[in-house]
Amino acid sequence: MKRIAALVAVLALTGCSTVQSKDIRTGGMTANLVVTLPEATDAADVSASLQVGNLTFVELGDGEKIRASGGGKDVKLKHHRAAGVTDYSNRLDGVVTAGTEITFDLERGGDNDSAPRSTVKLPERVHLVAPAAGTTLSRRRDIAVRFESEPSQLPSLLTWAGACIQEGDLELPPGQTSAVIARGSIKQVTTTPTPGQDISRCEVRLSLTRRTEGTLDPAFKNGSVTAESESARMITSAP
Repeated sequence: MKRIAALVAVLALTGCSTVQSKDIRTGGMTANLVVTLPEATDAADVSASLQVGNLTFVELGDGEKIRASGGGKDVKLKHHRAAGVTDYSNRLDGVVTAGTEITFDLERGGDNDSAPRSTVKLPERVHLVAPAAGTTLSRRRDIAVRFESEPSQLPSLLTWAGACIQEGDLELPPGQTSAVIARGSIKQVTTTPTPGQDISRCEVRLSLTRRTEGTLDPAFKNGSVTAESESARMITSAP
């Protein structure tokens, strides 16, 4: 759900709009279907958005709906609309086991094609154990990162972002549960600060993500169906 929420936040600033689905064939839609495994909840968040072009979202009409199922659970995705952006979301409670297949089912009426089978399998969950949240860490020292996980054949991606630093990332191969962000890898931004502003230190979001790609129903024009587990911590980056 977080990926669609971020997409909504960005597009809401760029003049996006929503159109009704009645005049749009399924074969003209781009689908963005996402499963997210929040670290602190025993559930899978499922979300979907349908688009025509980059800035135009599709709102389903009467008799049309999107469902998600997996692990013995089945839910209808709920409609949300804000600032011209339309998306659909819900939660599959208790569905977190790695390898569980999640299916998105778009049901349409009349002579419009349905898209009943977009599928993706859940990745293993990840849990950051070091560094601890709230820790202050110098950019001039190595930063040790450790996380817990079930055995996995999937790589993981470690990223960092904050107001005073340049965004960066480090890909970890399958089976690896520790890494070192080498000294100097986290770089301070080079912008000129406003008077009284300190850009030498700031809060940084350190995030570890594991992701799987699924198979989109061929009725769609294009798009993606993904599942993602994430663990994140806020630390402070200092000189």
